[in-house]
Amino acid sequence: MKYYEVHIPYFIAKRDPGFEIKDGETAMESQIKIVKDLFSSLIPTQIFKANKRLADFLSPSADLSSRIILSTRAKALIERYRKGNIRYYPCPIMRGKEMVSDYWITDKVTFDDEWVDFPKSEFFFRKRKLISNESEIRLKYEVTEQIIQFKDLDDFNKFRNEKMWHMDERFPFKIFIKKGCPHHILSIHTTGPRYLIVSEELKNEMQIQKMNKGIEFKPLEIPDEEWFGPNGLRKQFYS
Repeated sequence: MKYYEVHIPYFIAKRDPGFEIKDGETAMESQIKIVKDLFSSLIPTQIFKANKRLADFLSPSADLSSRIILSTRAKALIERYRKGNIRYYPCPIMRGKEMVSDYWITDKVTFDDEWVDFPKSEFFFRKRKLISNESEIRLKYEVTEQIIQFKDLDDFNKFRNEKMWHMDERFPFKIFIKKGCPHHILSIHTTGPRYLIVSEELKNEMQIQKMNKGIEFKPLEIPDEEWFGPNGLRKQFYS
C-alpha cells in the first residue's frame, strides 16, 4: 500500500490563555511514546477564530503537538479502518465566543515502527564534533551531514544508543512501509514523521466523504526537500 502524511496547515488552534491547573491536577501535553492513562488529565480549551467554519480534522495548539483534533464523524471513519491503536478524549473547543462540542483529541497507544522497511528507507544524519575548548564561551563544532540507512529497527536503535552524541540529529528522509502491512493507519513515532499516516485507500475515502477540507496529503516516501519549497512537488497538488 501507498501511505501519506496528513498535514493540517490551515486549521491550527490556540490554547486558552486562561487555562490553569491546580495542585494535584494534570494536563494533557504533546504526544509521547510512553503510553499513559490520560482520562483524568485536563485538556486546555482550543480556540479558533469565529469567522472560520471548522473542518473535520484540526491541528491543536503547540503544547499538544503530534496530536490531531477530529470531529465525531471523522473519528467514526478512522475507527472503521483501525481500532484500538488510538484513544480519543473529548476536546473542548471555542469558536469565537461559542463552545463547540463533538470533537475529540487523539492519544496514540500503538506504535508501528516495526513496519518501516529499513533497507529501502533513508535518514538524514547531522554529526557534530566539538573542536573548541569547552572553557571557551562560544563553542565551535565541526558539522558533517549524510544520508544513512539501517538494516532493521534494532540497528536503528543501536545506532542511537551507541553512536549518537547528544548534539547529533537524525531525521526521516525517505520512509517506506513493508509490503504486506495490514494497517490503513500508522504511527511511526520513533523512526518516521510524527503525523497521522494513512493508506491511499483511507485517503481516497476521506476525499469521497469530503473530510479533506484543510488537509494536505504528502506521500510518505518523498523527502521534504522535494515536496516543499518554491519548486516543490506540493505545488502540483496544492496551490
